[in-house]
Amino acid sequence: MAYLVAQIKNIVNDSVKDALGKNYSVTKVETSDVVSMGKAISSFNAYEGFFGALVNRIVKTVYFVRTYNGSSRSVLRDEHEYGAFVQKVYYNLPDAVDNPTWTIPDGNGDYTQASPYDVDESIGVSALIYGGKGTWSIEIVRPIEQIKSAFLDTSSMAAFIDGIYLTVENAFKLEEERLVAQAVNTAMADALDGGIARNLLAEYNDKYSQSLTAATALVSADFLRFASKEINRTVDNMGKMSTVFNKAGYPTFTSRDNMVVEMLAEFASASDMYLQSDTFHDELTALPNYEKVPFWQSSGANFDFNTCSSINIEHDDLDNDISQSGIICFIHDIENVAAYFGSRRSWELVNPRSEVVVHGEKAEKGYAVDRHANAEVFYLGSVGTVSLASITHGSATLSSNKAYRGNTVIVTVTPDSGYKVASAVVGVDTPLEKIDATHYAYKPGDANATITITMESV
Repeated sequence: MAYLVAQIKNIVNDSVKDALGKNYSVTKVETSDVVSMGKAISSFNAYEGFFGALVNRIVKTVYFVRTYNGSSRSVLRDEHEYGAFVQKVYYNLPDAVDNPTWTIPDGNGDYTQASPYDVDESIGVSALIYGGKGTWSIEIVRPIEQIKSAFLDTSSMAAFIDGIYLTVENAFKLEEERLVAQAVNTAMADALDGGIARNLLAEYNDKYSQSLTAATALVSADFLRFASKEINRTVDNMGKMSTVFNKAGYPTFTSRDNMVVEMLAEFASASDMYLQSDTFHDELTALPNYEKVPFWQSSGANFDFNTCSSINIEHDDLDNDISQSGIICFIHDIENVAAYFGSRRSWELVNPRSEVVVHGEKAEKGYAVDRHANAEVFYLGSVGTVSLASITHGSATLSSNKAYRGNTVIVTVTPDSGYKVASAVVGVDTPLEKIDATHYAYKPGDANATITITMESV
């Protein structure tokens, strides 16, 4: 965990250039030293070692447990809401066990009451700590005598100096805004890296036998209605207890008041135009944390859709560098990503020998992505092909040959007599998810993929 961010000024400067349209493409940003993914302190049992896993003198501890009743940018927090160090404690759901009230120990029909004290099930608890703290400053040099001699009265000189400081303040706010965006972009990259994302364009074309592109999809009322319906359905599904929408596989849910819907402005505007009074669209915009974002990482030279909808993120905790275009929406729990700004201060130093004043603005910032909290990315992307390598001593079929995020390909294997499946992998050696002895599941990305089935004798 890096607490001194040596490269933060570079990230700030590149991000500001992206935001101002000075870069014509989306610059790859390495956010490992800026955005914390959370580090496990330990996993421990409620019976022993409980307090040993808690870190002393944490700014704030967040107990991540909510009452489940069944059926702005919002990531910005103050220093105490999401301090320089935040510890989160997670409670794992216990499994159901046989009730020992009455048992038949010997099968002879005589009921015997079991001991009520031999309970060994306990609540599993784990803790993560989030850090990542960086300091940067903006510094200017203001001459004294030259400014005095340049103006005829003190009010004009004061107005000029105020303009300098206002420009510094504007620069500071812009840098602050872009670093918050990089925290959100890193959260999206993490979701994409974990496959918690849906290629809505590919899903629509596959389901309705269409051939829309990203450009034509944004002017298609049918597609926009489909996209709004699916995004809204995800909002409802996240409200149910599940492990589907977070990378940690943690059983949790997100209520509507804790749901953040960040929508790319161009997609939101297209929906506003073509889906007036549409129920699904209206329900989304009515959510308490619905926000429009003009671009994720860069505006490009002219705010074109391809650039505004793109991210390009590198991070040590990601399995892959993530470069993705066509992102139209990011739904996440308010706890999924957060940023804080603390300890901002100004300073001035007069150098009488050179007759200048050096002015500086300094602040400490921190950002974190929580993989235990729900999140999903929606985007418009291309489609790859899933294929099968040749098989000896058997055969196999695919439920779909389309490769896109959000699709699940079921592989059904039929071994020849006297043989069984030895391995089922995609690519070089990535194993497929085993359903049973002859069925496997594969959740592809958008690239071409080849599945290889190897048999062995029984």
